[in-house]
This record gives sequence, C-alpha cells and structure tokens, in this order.
Amino acid sequence: MKNKTISSLKMFGLSTYESMVYLSMTYMISGTATEISLNSNVPRTKIYDVLKSLSNKGFIEIERGRPLKYHIVPPLQMFFVDINKNY
Repeated sequence: MKNKTISSLKMFGLSTYESMVYLSMTYMISGTATEISLNSNVPRTKIYDVLKSLSNKGFIEIERGRPLKYHIVPPLQMFFVDINKNY
C-alpha cells in the first residue's frame, strides 16, 4: 500500500523523497526536521531541501522558532476541489 501511495503522490509532481515525507507526515501531522527524517527514512542531509520544496509547493507549512516545526496541509485540502466554490 505504501508503494502505491508514493507512486500516486509522484503523479502529482512530487519526487520520491517528497512523497515519502508527505506520506510520513500524514501520520505525524507535525514535527521537527529530525523527527520527520527518522519517521520517513529520508536522509538527514536531504530533509531540509525536501521540506523547503514541499513548503514551496504548498504541501506543508513551516512554523518559525527553534527548532523549526513543520505541519502538513491536510490531504483533503490538497487533493479535492470544493465543487460548490465559485471560481
């Protein structure tokens, strides 16, 4: 199931590492870079670039502070369009 989900996220334009982090964060909701790195199995040397990229794409939000804390944008908000909204 995990591999299918990662493949699906890649169809939305995410890299493998971005997909792994986003999937991991659906369970965590929020965390520090270290926590997310450990939970997602993305190397610590790559985690900051991946988190910044996900933030730029709107998949996560960054809370300023020491350490920085990263929060997932809920999947329903990311992948489903409100059909009642006037565009």
